[in-house]
Amino acid sequence: MGETGSKDEVRGPLWGRSPASQQRRRDILLAGKKLFFAQGYQLASIDQIAAAAGTTKRTVYDHFGSKEALFAEVIAFAADQFVGLLPSAADLPREPEDGLRTFLARLRALVVSPDVVRFQRLVIAEAERHPALGHALHETSIAGVERALTDYLDTCMAEGTLAPQSTALAARTLIVLAIDTMRLRALMGMESAADALDDAALDQAIARVLAP
Repeated sequence: MGETGSKDEVRGPLWGRSPASQQRRRDILLAGKKLFFAQGYQLASIDQIAAAAGTTKRTVYDHFGSKEALFAEVIAFAADQFVGLLPSAADLPREPEDGLRTFLARLRALVVSPDVVRFQRLVIAEAERHPALGHALHETSIAGVERALTDYLDTCMAEGTLAPQSTALAARTLIVLAIDTMRLRALMGMESAADALDDAALDQAIARVLAP
């Protein structure tokens, strides 16, 4: 969810849009992301977002229709960026233990980074007023992380380096044990580094996944 990443694509209908229009839309999303993350949904205004994007209020409405619709697309855009910062199956080591530890270490670092913590707090703050945001975050970000790790485990199984098992269940278990306690501490403003119990639980889960 940082400003850089391998998935900066703009969501929403792009058919028929000129390259300049697509770039303007992306500029608005990036400006919206910056201001929503810094000020929250209520305080960030369309006028501020338009000014930050170097465009007009009317252009923002032409592209997104409403502040709420823009906010929803910013959330989806940021979630896509977050998943794009994770290594894909092709990028991970062929040895399952090395690959799992590489993926989960990257996930841990990302999920407690300041920008991602702000992102999660923002969605939580607005979820009651905008329930669809929570669903969109889950489908784009949380489920996206699970799919990425499941794909890697499926690849390992296909290559014969991992025993047959439910890779979706293994992925979810590993992700929960890797980040949930750290993430909760980070959301509450506490020290978010993994402690010995976090690491021991994750080591045990990895051993079970790798067992022949």
